[in-house]
Amino acid sequence: MSNQITPNLTAETKRYTVSIVRGENVVDRVNKAIELVGGMKRFVKKGDKVLIKANLVDGKPYETGETAHPETLRTIIKQAKTAEASQVKVGDAVTSWDLTLYNAVAKIAEEEGAEWVDLGRSPRAEVKVENPVFFEKVSVAKELVECDVLINVGTLKTHHLAGVTVAMKNLYGVLELQDRIKYHRLDKLEEVIVDLNLVKPSSLIVVDGGYTTHHWPAFEVQKMDLAMAGNNVVLVDAVAAKVMGADPKAIRYLRWAEEHGLGSANIEKHQILGLTIEEAYRSKTVNMVDFINKESENIRIINQGACTGCYGRLSTVTMQRFDIHSAKTKLYVLMGPNAKPPNPMEKDSTFILCGNCLAPTFYNRLQGTHVPGCPPDLEVFAQELSKYLAPRRRLTRQEWEKIHKDMEARGIKLPKDFKPPFSQEQQRDL
Repeated sequence: MSNQITPNLTAETKRYTVSIVRGENVVDRVNKAIELVGGMKRFVKKGDKVLIKANLVDGKPYETGETAHPETLRTIIKQAKTAEASQVKVGDAVTSWDLTLYNAVAKIAEEEGAEWVDLGRSPRAEVKVENPVFFEKVSVAKELVECDVLINVGTLKTHHLAGVTVAMKNLYGVLELQDRIKYHRLDKLEEVIVDLNLVKPSSLIVVDGGYTTHHWPAFEVQKMDLAMAGNNVVLVDAVAAKVMGADPKAIRYLRWAEEHGLGSANIEKHQILGLTIEEAYRSKTVNMVDFINKESENIRIINQGACTGCYGRLSTVTMQRFDIHSAKTKLYVLMGPNAKPPNPMEKDSTFILCGNCLAPTFYNRLQGTHVPGCPPDLEVFAQELSKYLAPRRRLTRQEWEKIHKDMEARGIKLPKDFKPPFSQEQQRDL
């Protein structure tokens, strides 16, 4: 059975609001952030069925910056109940062998009269996407289709592929495991992010910004003590990107979301309450380019104005498939229309020029191997890298099984239907 939902899209002319609050007390700052954008009763009416989509990725502790604080979720549940919602569900896809965080949130839900849902394993609803970026149909957790109000609770993170993962990408957790793997393999992560948000636009967005970090691999954690709230998912992601030192204009899915009527990333046209972006910002949250440049002695990625089609996808392939310590001589990977080789150049240096905006011409006098495309083809780029870098070693089945046994010995209970990804393809895609 196929459900069809027509999203309630809003014209660019509407003025949206985002609040930014700083404070050491998690509950206080979340309450204040929601209050500044009109309070819960602006979004939840008596009798509404509410789904709170939490970011609890991989069951990581809150202090890693990867997940929302359980008390943030308790606060939002309480507010939704006070607004007389008839039903409140809170959930995410369970993606970890360690169920500690998921169990803690399930306990909070029970205590507050709500229901915990594993959105990766709940019954599916196949939904037609109106005016999609790429996918005409998606299979999502039925709770997403059935709710009247979607409260999207994200975190402040940069992301190796999408640039940032705050609110819009948070809906990735309504997919089944095989679909999450599928969209990675198809190289369509940013496309499906927008299509999922077209299925069910978020009514209220709350960002638990206690910390910032980079999602895979974790590089460094920065304490921020922030909470954000907003009434448009595109604007919230754009503001959050700026708070982390990322350029919203370089994030492809935000541009596509605007083009498909989901909202506006044009911060200057909208209202920011509480702290300014400049006051909220502390220092740049690292991305995959930063990680590789710090960890590898001989690889330098020079990014000057590239979008996520290059700086996200190509740096991720470099990290996932290759040993970044194996380069014998200097390898420079240039991306973005303003990227230039170093001056003076080291002897025996190799240059890879990425994307149509760096096509070598008589005028720019760039030299090196050119990987064309907008975005460049991942396999062509990987083939070029393979000339200079050794492949990254993968865990064997025996090593996975040893990890499994070690976790069980430490008392970590695994979901009965959870199977570790033994294949190289699954390890890469997850």
